[in-house]
Amino acid sequence: MEIKTDALVLRTADYGENDKMLTLFSLQYGKISAAAKGVRKPGAKLRFAAQPFCFAEYVLAEKGERHTVVSAALTDGFYALREDIGKFYAAACVTGISDAVLYGGIVNEELFLRAVSALGEMCRGNEAEALISFFLKALELSGYGLSFGACAGCGAPLAEGLRFDLSDGSFYCGECARGAGASLSTLNVLRKCAGQPYDAEAAGKDGVLRALRLLSAYFGEKTGARVKALGEYIALLGA
Repeated sequence: MEIKTDALVLRTADYGENDKMLTLFSLQYGKISAAAKGVRKPGAKLRFAAQPFCFAEYVLAEKGERHTVVSAALTDGFYALREDIGKFYAAACVTGISDAVLYGGIVNEELFLRAVSALGEMCRGNEAEALISFFLKALELSGYGLSFGACAGCGAPLAEGLRFDLSDGSFYCGECARGAGASLSTLNVLRKCAGQPYDAEAAGKDGVLRALRLLSAYFGEKTGARVKALGEYIALLGA
């Protein structure tokens, strides 16, 4: 039988002489592995469907638990992501985070739509802030949402000397002193990317880098997963 689904390519691996194995994030079926036959040949008709970040409507032949790409109709190739190294690595973070939090066969429509939206935002503008916004939503949808409205211990406003606790994803004031030291620039970037009120003067480039480091550490603490592209993107920003 055949199934039709809107899907985003999360990762690929060479298979055989001319084939690729695709890990697809599908809107209707969740994460699926599918073989794309002959796509490594020059001029292959479905070569585009096995490219990073391809968003297309896929028709898959289904036999037991195995899937093979029969055809695909491109929705968006997000080509601008391949023309800028920063955008490329940020986009790879989006697909890597999605891959890490998804389980086979579990549908997550909101995460799918957020991932596609984030890639589009990266093509058009600031990829770092688009990544942080996506990262925050992915953590929230996975049950690991961050708390940064006020001190999680006493409810006091967060000011200089604040701390962040990796165990519960919350910020604390200096008086409660729980967790490791964090900066106001980090806090304000996170608030900005979450669509909350923030101090624009404090949400600079340094805060973006610090926010990504914090999110990376927290993600690793909660999921045990390592997204290789995330470390590479952070290193690129810090260079």
